[in-house]
Amino acid sequence: MPYQLLRNLFKVRQDKSAPQNKLPNLRTPLILIGSTLAIGVVGITSYLVAKKLIIEQLQDKALLQVRQGTDEIDQWLAICSIEIQTIANTDVARSLNWAVIQPYLNAEIQRTNEFYKIALSLPNGSYYNTEIGKTNANNKDRDFIQKAMAGQVNISDPFISRTTGIPSVAIAAPIRQSYDLTSRPIGVVNGSLKVDRITQVVNRLHYGNGSYAFALNSKGEPIIHPNPALMSTEEKPAPSFLDSTDSNLAALASRMVKQERGIELIPIDGINKYVAYVHLKQANWSIALVIPRENIESQLQALNLLASILGGLLGVAAIIAWRQIQLSQRAKLQVVLLSQQQEKLQQQAQELEQALRQLQQTQAQLIQTEKMSSLSQLVAGVAHEINNPVSFIYSNITPANEYIDDLLRLLQLYQYHYPQPVAEIEDEAEAIELNFLMQDLPKLLNSIKVGAERIKQIVLSLRNFSRLDEADMKLVNIHEGIDSTLIFLESRLKDTPERPAIKIIKEYAELPLVECYAGELNQVFINLLTNAIDAIEETFALHPLTPKDEESNAKSLIKRQGKIRIQTELAADRQIIIRIVDNGVGIPETLQKQLFNPFFTTKPVGKGTGLGLSISYQIVTEKHQGKLQCNSTFGAGTEFLMSIPISQQQQIAA
Repeated sequence: MPYQLLRNLFKVRQDKSAPQNKLPNLRTPLILIGSTLAIGVVGITSYLVAKKLIIEQLQDKALLQVRQGTDEIDQWLAICSIEIQTIANTDVARSLNWAVIQPYLNAEIQRTNEFYKIALSLPNGSYYNTEIGKTNANNKDRDFIQKAMAGQVNISDPFISRTTGIPSVAIAAPIRQSYDLTSRPIGVVNGSLKVDRITQVVNRLHYGNGSYAFALNSKGEPIIHPNPALMSTEEKPAPSFLDSTDSNLAALASRMVKQERGIELIPIDGINKYVAYVHLKQANWSIALVIPRENIESQLQALNLLASILGGLLGVAAIIAWRQIQLSQRAKLQVVLLSQQQEKLQQQAQELEQALRQLQQTQAQLIQTEKMSSLSQLVAGVAHEINNPVSFIYSNITPANEYIDDLLRLLQLYQYHYPQPVAEIEDEAEAIELNFLMQDLPKLLNSIKVGAERIKQIVLSLRNFSRLDEADMKLVNIHEGIDSTLIFLESRLKDTPERPAIKIIKEYAELPLVECYAGELNQVFINLLTNAIDAIEETFALHPLTPKDEESNAKSLIKRQGKIRIQTELAADRQIIIRIVDNGVGIPETLQKQLFNPFFTTKPVGKGTGLGLSISYQIVTEKHQGKLQCNSTFGAGTEFLMSIPISQQQQIAA
């Protein structure tokens, strides 16, 4: 039919007497052809864009499942590592006396209910453990023992215990003679965890039928895998995926070993599958989830059906229009009507596309809200668990200080009335440096009190950040919300090998309590502050520190320091104004108008979803009747200005 159409349009008629006024009739079929092609291009483009967005959303959901699994393992390993470090820093461990240490370690095993055995190792490689006491074996060849004797707290790869034969993971910490972290270790405490706990978490990861998860160590060897024959231990190393004959699998293992994270579609065993992978923070392992392609893309069936229907309608409309062109003047009127119908179909297609985008945005917002809710629950739980022991420590510091003052006063009375004690007492006083202890012990207790107060402040900030009990609109101290968010982001503000620490400058004004949704405002603060940190890190990525910078004086380093200024003020119209200003890379003027659009981001692929600022804008403008603006100069920094009314009821009434 297309060939016949073109032939009829451009055929030269031999009849010289034909009326010349028929030539303008070519305009109608040409317009029809152009409109059909344009609608087809728009439809195909819309389909491809919508398909890409849905695939990316489903991929993010799969990657989120893997991150939840790694977070669970990281939290467990972090808690166990703290337990081992705490044991290593006790005077009981420093005594290296197994008769004294063994009861203490057995009690710790019962208390924590995490380790199935704990061992004490000496520099010569001999060791004791809570299972059999003194062993005849030597563990000096163990990698985790060597690292701990070098002063490094570390988590080992899986190995087979020499005393129990159980597949285990060890957490080892050095024992030092004093609290001086530069002193040479005198021994090692290591706790053994069963690999089964980690295996259970990894095996729980799934995304539909046929999906499975596995974990690789720093050498690319599978330490957890559904196929037991592929699993590696120190005693029986399995072939590394880095050396796999499958180039795609080797490339994936290389990215996992390099501590990258992401999700990609690669052929595995000759079949294209999605693989989502995330690196652990506590151990040098990566976890991957293999998902059959159909488990993700099967959810595109509705979109494909819609595209097929629209394509069929478009084809039918084109056929009907072509037949109507061959008719008389009455047919021309029908062609006009058909053209109107085509425009209506195009409008409906655009409306469907817009509805699809709104649905995607709503889904993304629900996922973001769920993530923030889970994060808030985790933060609130940690704060609650820390608060009880810290309160116990803090409440006992004052009576302990009084008791020690009484003992020191009694000791001074003894020294005054018995200035010449027996030789054995004098020798012991010199051995323990009695005068120094009498001076340093009150300072030590004061330091403990300062530390406990700091922990209480951190716990309070974490509880303020979570705001689980403030889902409704309430009166809130804005500064507490900002400070709790800064506590939450404190690890990202610290110095790294690529840049110095980011300085926070607070310029707070006297503000009244503000009526708002506290939890959602905290979400805005964390989005804006995270963007500021990312902008500063991008500046150092574009202009890295050189050895000359590192050797320069402190004044020149301060000039290159990242800074975030947080200003608050009370405006005359009873609006609260919050400014967050950074000296990062800045945003080009051509992009600033798109910042608050959904799915728009200036960050690299895989680092940003383009939803943070969009969700923040909705929270500020729609839920708080406020304003959110961006002022930026490319290369000089960015300022986000947020204003919200003090009272929402007065704003609604106005």
